[in-house]
Amino acid sequence: MGKNLSFVGIEELSQVLDGLAGDKKLSGKVVRGILGKAAKPIIQKAQELAPKEDGDLQKSIGTIPGRGQGKGEQVYVGPRRGGRYKGYAGHLVEYGTAPHLIRAKAAGGQLHLRGNVFVEQVHHPGAAAKPFMRPAFDSKKDEAIGIIKDECRIIIESEFKSIKF
Repeated sequence: MGKNLSFVGIEELSQVLDGLAGDKKLSGKVVRGILGKAAKPIIQKAQELAPKEDGDLQKSIGTIPGRGQGKGEQVYVGPRRGGRYKGYAGHLVEYGTAPHLIRAKAAGGQLHLRGNVFVEQVHHPGAAAKPFMRPAFDSKKDEAIGIIKDECRIIIESEFKSIKF
């Protein structure tokens, strides 16, 4: 079949889609695989754009499985945290931080600064935003959508071939 699918009536399309759902051709595992494949260009671009001095952040960028209802059909892309991944500050790099005070957690406690200096609080000057995820998504979303379309087209076309009209 060519790149463009065509059919006479909605009955044929309905038959194909029913077959896909019943045969698990588009099960959660298959959909996650397709979404993972589509996420690769976004991941690569985000790793290129992430600050070079933070190698842990670059290494942590990848896919994160969805949570909650419908989690089998969701994949998130971004810095991963926990285990071997150290993307804990990814959101702070992406969006920046405002100037703020950092206080010792314990009442009467002190913060240990360089040079054996102890203080109760310190003024953090903030940090400018260094976006890497949004620009990566914006520049690679069309490529990702194209991958999803191509993968779904392959599955649907193979199902059309098996239907007897």
